[in-house]
Amino acid sequence: MFGSKKTDEEKTAARRQRQITHAAASAGITVMGGKFRAPNQDPIAIDGARMTIERGEDAGKRVTATRVLLTGVFALLIKKDQTQLFITVENGDQVMMIPVPAKKEAAARVLATMVNGEATGVN
Repeated sequence: MFGSKKTDEEKTAARRQRQITHAAASAGITVMGGKFRAPNQDPIAIDGARMTIERGEDAGKRVTATRVLLTGVFALLIKKDQTQLFITVENGDQVMMIPVPAKKEAAARVLATMVNGEATGVN
């Protein structure tokens, strides 16, 4: 009569969602409605997403397929800020690149670990 009608799986999924939302906020990333959101980019669902982290100095040395997808031919002209990390979120054919201040590296790593389900180093 009283209590939740959610299954244990639903409760676990909701708890994971809350933890990821909190970790994303700590890293300065917006999560709403179960999706990562960034200005001028399409939202990407958390479920099934993969996250990678790059330092600006490393990312600036190469042009990635992600940058070409996001910016087209302008990828060669865009300079990446050396004081930032760049988090790439991929889910299926959707890709999002989110700049994060380098001082939030620890929070970004925690978030990536939660999303990927495994430890993630900075590339």
